[in-house]
Amino acid sequence: MSDQEKLVVLPRRDPVRTTNAARPVRGHRSTWRDPRLTGGLVLIGASVALGSWAVNAAADTQQVYVLSRDVAPGQDLTADGVLSLVDAHPGTDAYVRAGQLPESAVAQRSLSAGELLPTSAVGSETSDDLRAVVLKVSSGLPADTGVGDVVDLWALPAAQVTAEDARTQAEVVAEHLIVSTVGQTGESLIGQNTTEVEVLVPADSVAEVLTAVGGDGALVLVPGNAGS
Repeated sequence: MSDQEKLVVLPRRDPVRTTNAARPVRGHRSTWRDPRLTGGLVLIGASVALGSWAVNAAADTQQVYVLSRDVAPGQDLTADGVLSLVDAHPGTDAYVRAGQLPESAVAQRSLSAGELLPTSAVGSETSDDLRAVVLKVSSGLPADTGVGDVVDLWALPAAQVTAEDARTQAEVVAEHLIVSTVGQTGESLIGQNTTEVEVLVPADSVAEVLTAVGGDGALVLVPGNAGS
């Protein structure tokens, strides 16, 4: 075989691999189904609703009366320094609103400083069954005793007992008195500390109270029980 007739043997090549072979397609989850996005939308909606509620609530406030100090039954509610106005959300007519306080309004029960003025606690006149009497009591008052509290009046034996004074021990003079004013503590003529206290006395006990005031024995107020 001549050189021209020699067969040319070419090297064998592997089949060309296609680089663009089809790849499995992954499923794409819808953005709207993402729990993080859903939670964010819920928070935004809640914030908008809360802001709208706050604006509406602020617009619904009303001015009502509030006690600036403690008040006893029968005290004048129109006096200076007794009431002030605050913005509140009473929701009902249970409290007296600005401009609705009667001209001759008086307290019908004990009221505390900071308390909204209830409509049910306002009257137009003082009870005819109570009389105001000023007492000078010895030994002071318990620390938690104040305006509106119920107390009992006791009389102590006179320092020097005479034949005309048969009282040798403390006696109850009157019960269920209501403290309306507590004054300053001073010193009596005999050097004893006294406190001036105004109390509301039931009409049928005024005579006994005044008799004790004019006596020689010291007077003491003891916290009582309003329900007894």
